[in-house]
Amino acid sequence: MKIALLHDSVLPPKTYGGIERVVVNLAYELKKLGHVVTVLTRNESVLPGLETMVLPPDFERRVIETWLPPGFDILHSHQPLKIKPSMPYLITIHGNGQKGETYWPNTSFVSRSHARNHGAKYFVYNGIDLAHYPFSSDKENYFVFLAKASWRVKNLKTAISLAKDLRTPLHVMGGSGVDSEFVRYHGLVGEAEKLPLLMRAKALIYATNWEEPFGIALTEAMACGTPVIASSNGAMPEIVTAEAGFVCRSYQDMLTAGGQVARLNSRACRDAVEQRFSVATMAVGYLDLYRRILADGELDQAPHYAFDSSRLAYVFKATLWNRLQFALLGKI
Repeated sequence: MKIALLHDSVLPPKTYGGIERVVVNLAYELKKLGHVVTVLTRNESVLPGLETMVLPPDFERRVIETWLPPGFDILHSHQPLKIKPSMPYLITIHGNGQKGETYWPNTSFVSRSHARNHGAKYFVYNGIDLAHYPFSSDKENYFVFLAKASWRVKNLKTAISLAKDLRTPLHVMGGSGVDSEFVRYHGLVGEAEKLPLLMRAKALIYATNWEEPFGIALTEAMACGTPVIASSNGAMPEIVTAEAGFVCRSYQDMLTAGGQVARLNSRACRDAVEQRFSVATMAVGYLDLYRRILADGELDQAPHYAFDSSRLAYVFKATLWNRLQFALLGKI
């Protein structure tokens, strides 16, 4: 199969870049499986062993067939496109939609809950290359936070409260701040700094307060043998099994989990990723969708905004200020 993968970014990313890493991993795995892959991306991208094509500056405003050479079996875009392709296509949505949005039938999502929230039924879990994630069962007495800390919904505030209440240091990757007794900031980190911290951590704290589409940081931690303490929102219950961590609906649940996390087996964390969230599993999932599209033309769904806010379980320490803020703003 001749496949075009599209993402308007520099590949691979220099720091975190979850979506970008998914695209790179998928491209190499599809090639490994014998398919011909061309990555449509920005000029600065460097992908050894892969064919690349620089996206035209105005590609979003043009019919794709006017700039993409003929001969591709399918176009797989990892971002929304403004003009519907006439060639076979798949669009993977990695984020959450907005009220009133609809999507073309050939759209996939990154977890079961993500698809449900968009009135759809097709999804493929994100996969990571386990060869890049060294395993360790030797843990030290600290937690890690790995997410874009400036996003309120990632809930760094609660992770810091948890670390202080459990008197366990927290290493924050994905944001900057002032270090204190229990919190150390590492900014936006690359692999060289991220992996040693993940490997030795007691647990990853992931107290997300939104309908998380997937959460690649969870699978990265688990691949390193590090369990997860997560909220129950979005795809968290799909990813974090009882063997690999705790899914919590309250701050008290997280405190309890913090005291029990050391009893979890690091190998079980790794096994969960090998079985369900590897790049090989992801590639097979997308190939199945490609074949469905090539055979049927369109997937049998009509994706649309279908979020139910009542499902969210906001996790935060119930201080007077936090309760007041949540009552007035509906967020923390």
